[in-house]
Amino acid sequence: MESEKSLSKEQLQFKLINDVGEGFPEKDERLIWELFKKGDEQSLIYLYRRYADILFNYGRQFSDRNEYVRDCIQELFYDLIDKRKGLGDVQSVKGYLFASLKRKIFRGLKKEEQLSLKSDGKSPFEIGFYTESIPLLQTIDKKDYSIIEKQLNTLPALQKEVILLYFYEGLGYSEIAGIMGIKVKSARALTYRALESLLRKLTPFKGSFYLFLIHWITH
Repeated sequence: MESEKSLSKEQLQFKLINDVGEGFPEKDERLIWELFKKGDEQSLIYLYRRYADILFNYGRQFSDRNEYVRDCIQELFYDLIDKRKGLGDVQSVKGYLFASLKRKIFRGLKKEEQLSLKSDGKSPFEIGFYTESIPLLQTIDKKDYSIIEKQLNTLPALQKEVILLYFYEGLGYSEIAGIMGIKVKSARALTYRALESLLRKLTPFKGSFYLFLIHWITH
C-alpha cells in the first residue's frame, strides 16, 4: 500500500540477497526495477522468482500450449536483460510484465499459423481460479464454486479478462488499462459491467457464493 514506508536501496539490496523469495510492496518493487536496470543480478532473480508462475497462470488463459507460454515468459526475461539499460520507469512492475507477456503471446500466435487460441467452441479466455490465492474461496462449497466458475466463463472475453486482472490479480484500473490497451475510464466501466453481468447470471442461484460476491463488491 502507498502508506507503507519504502526501504532504501541499500536495505532492498540486503533483503534481496538474504530473502529473495519474499514479496515487496509496490513502492519497493519500483526501486527493485531501478536496481535491475542498473545491472543488479539479485533484482533479476527476485523478479523472475516472484513473477514466473504468476505470468504462466495469466498467459495460459490465452493459449492452451503450456510450453509455448513458458517459452514466451523466458523470451520476455531475455528481452528485459538485453534492453535493461533502455527500459523506462514503471508505476507497476506486475502490470508492465503482464502487458509485455500478452503482446508477446499474441505476436507469436499471429506469426505461426499452427498455434491458435483455444478453439473448443468456447471463448479463448477461460478463468480457472486457484483457491489458495483467494482465501475466501476455501470456505465455499464445491457445488457453489463450480457455479461461480461456470457463470464467469459465460461472460464475454473482455469482461472475463478484467475480472481476472482486477479481482484475482489485484491490479488497479490504470494497470488494467495498460494491459488491455484501453483508457482508464473504460477499464473502470468494463469492470462495473462485468460485475453487473455476473450478478444477473447468479441471481437464480442460492448458496455460499454470495459471500464471494459481497467480498468482491466491498473490496
